[in-house]
Amino acid sequence: MKERLVLNDYNNFGGKHCQTTAIKSILGYNNLNLREEMLLGLGGGLGFIYWYMKNMPAPFIGGRTGGRNEEFMVNMLKRIGGNCEVYRSGSPKRGYEELKKILRNKQPAYVYGDMAYLPYMAIPEDAHFGYHTFVVYGIDEETNTVYVGDRGKNGVNMSIDDLNLARNSKFPPFPPKNQLLKISLPDEIIDLRPGILEAIRDCVYQMMNPPIRNFGLAGIKKWASLVPKWPKMFKGSYLFNCIFNVFIYIEIGGTGGSSFRPMYADFLREAAILLEKPSLEKVASLFECSANIWSEIAALALPDSWPSLARIRELGYEKNRIFEKAEPSALTEMQGIGREMVTLMQTIEEDLETKNISRLLEELRDGINKLYIAEEIAFKTLAEVIQ
Repeated sequence: MKERLVLNDYNNFGGKHCQTTAIKSILGYNNLNLREEMLLGLGGGLGFIYWYMKNMPAPFIGGRTGGRNEEFMVNMLKRIGGNCEVYRSGSPKRGYEELKKILRNKQPAYVYGDMAYLPYMAIPEDAHFGYHTFVVYGIDEETNTVYVGDRGKNGVNMSIDDLNLARNSKFPPFPPKNQLLKISLPDEIIDLRPGILEAIRDCVYQMMNPPIRNFGLAGIKKWASLVPKWPKMFKGSYLFNCIFNVFIYIEIGGTGGSSFRPMYADFLREAAILLEKPSLEKVASLFECSANIWSEIAALALPDSWPSLARIRELGYEKNRIFEKAEPSALTEMQGIGREMVTLMQTIEEDLETKNISRLLEELRDGINKLYIAEEIAFKTLAEVIQ
């Protein structure tokens, strides 16, 4: 028997980062209201990861807290008085049934999926990222419709087949494995101060004492050392992916811009009031300085001096603006931008075979080394303030 499981009163849309957007929206649906910036900080805040495996088209560069991805949400919910269980399965059928159980309980579901298979995102099919999260607030099997809340200001729809394809993707990085969170929320938010202190200390520790050299401050230094070697490691479209992804992961990939740093500065300002630690205001300013350098790096990857790269950057910003606005014409507009980007990419890939890209990469490396210094100062200062 076909089911219709739709939360008709769900109206919680829009945000900056996919994970904090999803949990903020679910909290709001249950009359529990916290800002995204606070949720980011409570989850563990900032971090760094440079991740590459041979079956990936380009390195992944992340600016949020390191460690296992689900720890971010587990810790966040614990620190507001809730908890969650991470569910994953190799079976699309079982994963789909677990999702419907949440909807039957009159709750929106926190779901992971490969963004390359989410039609409303209008991105190339090879641009896989399996840890994108969104809210499913309804499934209508009679009309084959899934109702989704993402970072856009309005809800979007897709088919059940598309949902299952996105959830069961096997592509790196981070294949989703039909993952979702089974969330238990408190009746009211607990005193946030102990959780804030714990989260900030965890953030500082992970950045300054990473488990491997790809993470934390050490990871930023490693990133700088690898950038000039990219032409030997990657060719053609893969080399383009390297520099384009720098821009995406910093500015438009659901980071709130500048690799989460403005969001974290905002969290620290709120924490300064709650903890009665005005010195956190100074640290917030340091992270705003760091944020500016992150954006400088994004611009160095797609510089004005290379017109086709600059145009790709402009189109990326425009596409993200349309996605976040989420008006009825959004998909058509994003698809049109996508077609122009594909044409430009072909030109850029040909240029990369003939033009000298070494200067671009050297300037990128220098920008990353500048970032390392700024981040080291910010995190050392934060450690001193919060001890």
